[in-house]
Amino acid sequence: MKVLKKEKLFANSSYKKLFISSTAASFGDLFDMFAVMTLFTYVWHANSLWITLIPVAYALPSILLSQAAGNLADRYDKVQLMFLSELVRLLFTCLLFFTNEPLLALGVLMLRSMSSVMKVPAQLSYVREVVKEDQLMQASTLQNIMFQVAKVVGPFLGAAALTITTPKACILVNAAACMISIGVLFSLKKAGKNIQGQAARSSHQAKETYSNGWKIVFQHSLLLRVVILFHLSYFVVMLVDAQISIFLRDVLPHHPEMLGWLLSGIGLGALATGVYLNRKKTGSPSI
Repeated sequence: MKVLKKEKLFANSSYKKLFISSTAASFGDLFDMFAVMTLFTYVWHANSLWITLIPVAYALPSILLSQAAGNLADRYDKVQLMFLSELVRLLFTCLLFFTNEPLLALGVLMLRSMSSVMKVPAQLSYVREVVKEDQLMQASTLQNIMFQVAKVVGPFLGAAALTITTPKACILVNAAACMISIGVLFSLKKAGKNIQGQAARSSHQAKETYSNGWKIVFQHSLLLRVVILFHLSYFVVMLVDAQISIFLRDVLPHHPEMLGWLLSGIGLGALATGVYLNRKKTGSPSI
């Protein structure tokens, strides 16, 4: 029964193309993150402060701009937003390849993260448009599983590649993944809905929606606590991952590939946890 459902979902060409695009982007991102950590730690010999700023550069734009990106996804064509996001991400990835200083690299990472923020809400919104209601959970689960798989395979392949090449060459793998994603998105049909009326909303309305969203968070204490706990736990995990690279540099200074093996192990743990929770979820009554 499950096999029939999967075939039915992937018979949807729009979702299939989106799935390929997001999978390529996920693998490229995690390959790239491993390369950046290796550059800072083993090539530039950056101190712990610089390495601590890496997760900040990745995560801070998402925290500050996610709601505004959600507004853009509601008002404009989703495929165009995803396409532009990937195109800008490709440009900054190429710029990162030519960067040779930690401070400059952090600036490029921050700008690239800002350009990538709009893709997630546009992608989620597009899935809701092209996938049937009874398949939304399956579509979301499949994409989440592939992201968790990328957490394992991306650093693993990065570590293997590092034995024969350089971290900057690994950044080029992310650029290639961007090009694959851009090519798939270019062929993706535009959403069937008429968005011209939505695009005509005023900037005042967008600002009002943005402020109302934060009011909802601050007015509900439980929601506020959940948001704070999520971001604190996320930063703690990212900071620990960043400092592990310093530890490995001190213990195994001539084996940068060990960082990839370790990150791959962390991803494997996350994947196992996700599979376990998904089984618990599917065991409960479906809505």
